[in-house]
Amino acid sequence: MKEFITSDTHFGHVNICGENGFVNGRRRFKTTEEMDSEIIRNFNKIVSKADVTYHLGDICLNMKPWEVNDILTLMNGAFVFIRGNHDNSKLFKGLQARNFELPDGRMKYEFHDVGIRKKFNKKAYYLTHFPLGLGENRAIYRNLCGHIHDEIARESNVLNVGVDSLELPEGLPFGQPLELIKAYEMVDSKWNNWKEQQDMLKNL
Repeated sequence: MKEFITSDTHFGHVNICGENGFVNGRRRFKTTEEMDSEIIRNFNKIVSKADVTYHLGDICLNMKPWEVNDILTLMNGAFVFIRGNHDNSKLFKGLQARNFELPDGRMKYEFHDVGIRKKFNKKAYYLTHFPLGLGENRAIYRNLCGHIHDEIARESNVLNVGVDSLELPEGLPFGQPLELIKAYEMVDSKWNNWKEQQDMLKNL
């Protein structure tokens, strides 16, 4: 089993795509159906049925729970959802009502309101929708977030992993999630580079 991470799919969100869409990278999609299909296709190219994906919120907009469930059942593996600002209680309750057991005994969906704390390589990684202000000088804290779309997270120990993020690896297909361990490595590298710069400034 592999673990992946993504955020801000915004399935069915009319204003995010199209000629006047508010996210530049999605303006090439003429319809939400075209956008949603590409996310599903690129997701399933890398995520297998045995894998789990941490989805950091804003699953969809203006869709009924059964419509979102129809999309998610086309996507491989299990999902751990962290609530975004567009994910209301009705959506989570509706998905929970349609939750089902996968062949390996896991449930398709798991839900969290605020975030998850995971430990890896003697560091604490907070998986949240909104970027956190953890304090850049705190060497053991990291944050993987969404919400800010095509903006770069300002803090050195925060990485934007949303599908529109400019911090994702170059060439990553739209909608394809990152392996969680790769996200750990990327935010660690971002902090290490910042720390080196700070140390150099101190020695001037």
